[in-house]
Amino acid sequence: MKKNKKIPKFFINAFYESKFKDSLFIVKASGKVIENDKARENLMENIRELTLHGIKVLLVYGAGKAIDEVADARGLEIKKHNGRRITTKDDLSVMKDVIGGDLSLKIYESMAKSDLEGLSFNAVPADWMNVSLRTKKPVDFGYVGDIDTAHSRPVKRLFRTVDFIACPCLVWAAKDKTLCNINADTIATEIGIATKAGKLIFLSDVDGVLIKEKTAFILTAEEIPALIKDGTITGGMQVKMDNCVRALKAGVKRIHLINGLTKNALRKEIFESVGPGTMLITEDERENYMNEVQAQKVLEAQK
Repeated sequence: MKKNKKIPKFFINAFYESKFKDSLFIVKASGKVIENDKARENLMENIRELTLHGIKVLLVYGAGKAIDEVADARGLEIKKHNGRRITTKDDLSVMKDVIGGDLSLKIYESMAKSDLEGLSFNAVPADWMNVSLRTKKPVDFGYVGDIDTAHSRPVKRLFRTVDFIACPCLVWAAKDKTLCNINADTIATEIGIATKAGKLIFLSDVDGVLIKEKTAFILTAEEIPALIKDGTITGGMQVKMDNCVRALKAGVKRIHLINGLTKNALRKEIFESVGPGTMLITEDERENYMNEVQAQKVLEAQK
């Protein structure tokens, strides 16, 4: 196509729709994103645009700060072990009120403002996974669950009728007959693996993976172990990277880590040739991705 000839807008839209149509994207948003009114509403607007391109989106979210504030107001001591929350019966009651109630309704309100059609649950549907309370030894985490198995069929069945579903990190532990708390990263990762999601996207208040004080544009599953070994990736990011490598090797095609407090961060990551965060892929997928980048750059230059 001649350089001076503009590509019609419908052709650009067709490019994205052929690339992503009918894909399932799983978006995990941290509490800092969901609790921020502007960030949450901007996220809903971005997700609506994805659904208009034929993409199905599952949003899984947590709410650490809001839970801590309500627990403190009720005079409850916040207990953690190695950064992981210990959930007592009183803590679980707080979580039901905060993420199963208040934030679930805020998600609903933001969906309505953005004309985003879909479902907002106050817990993960019970048939999506088999969950049991974590063993009490060596540490008693209380009402914290572990995912034994995640099931793709009920997830995909529900997505036949809707393009968007949101749910917090509360799950039914059938064996123990109780609701429990599970880390939202874990829920998103396990469902992503079970469904072989097209993308697994983590939204937080950081820009991505820092390497030599710069946000990495792209990392492969094969590069990550060395970065952990030499101390470049540590702490909570190391745990996240371990889960991401496992997801990539289990069939998740691409994983993105982006700052959800940045306006239109999700939209830019999906619809621009070079996104604002860090993308994780396998080495085998790198060439495919670089070819897509070049194709997108051509389209962007013709707008």
